[in-house]
Formats: sequence, structure tokens, C-alpha cells
Amino acid sequence: MLELMLGLFLASVASGFVPFVNAEILVAGASVALPEAGVPLIALVSTLGQMVSKTALFSLARWAPAQLSGKASNALGRATESLKQHRGSTWGLIFISATTGLPPFYGTSLAAGAVRVPVQIFITAGSLGRLLRFGVIAWFGYTAMDFL
Repeated sequence: MLELMLGLFLASVASGFVPFVNAEILVAGASVALPEAGVPLIALVSTLGQMVSKTALFSLARWAPAQLSGKASNALGRATESLKQHRGSTWGLIFISATTGLPPFYGTSLAAGAVRVPVQIFITAGSLGRLLRFGVIAWFGYTAMDFL
């Protein structure tokens, strides 16, 4: 089980950087393949992996925005405007983005770094949102086994 949890963690890190690696499918698959691991552990491992990559994106945009690729730079521009418009509710916007994916958490991570959101706010709101998202997905995957 340890090897599979490590695999889930590493795949979750990769999915935070590469959008076509779908974290939600990883979480659902892990909950079906490893029901003995339990929903909380699967959600926690996935959240930790995602937050490693999202915090790296946050840091990149904060300290080296000129180094961003074209697609990342475009995502940064759109998400930065959204964050600037909602400056008073930054925590809530990050939490909603991490929970629902709207606006995409990739862009929100970049924008939060660019507009210098305090790292504690980003990590707390992002982690809680991702934990909720992955917890729900893992629970659905886990309970789907009852219907198969």
C-alpha cells in the first residue's frame, strides 16, 4: 500500500503541473483500487501532492514571472485580473478555485503569487479546498464499489 500511496502522491504532483494528468481520475481510481486506505488518507495524499506543485507555481509567479511560458503567462494574466477585482475576498477565491476548479486552480496559483498573496493564505485556502474536493471524489469512488 505504501508504494501505491507514494505513486498517488507523485502523480498528484505531476497533475498539478501538467493539466492533462487528471488528479480527479487518480483520486477516484485510488479509492476504488485501495478501499482499505480509506477516503481521508487518499484525499490527504492527493492534496499534499497537488499543493507541492501549486505552491511551486505560486512561487514561480511571485519571484520569476518573466520566466513563465506563453500559456502560463496567459493564464496568469486572466487570473490576476480576477484576483485584483476580488482583493478583499482573496482567501475565499483561492478556496473556491481549489474546491471547484473555477477559476482554474492552475491560473489562480500563478495569479496569487503574482499579486503577492501571503503564502500562508494561499497554502491554507488551497489545501482546504483541495482536501474537500479530493475527499468528495474519493468518497464517490469508494461508494461506487457498492454499486458494482
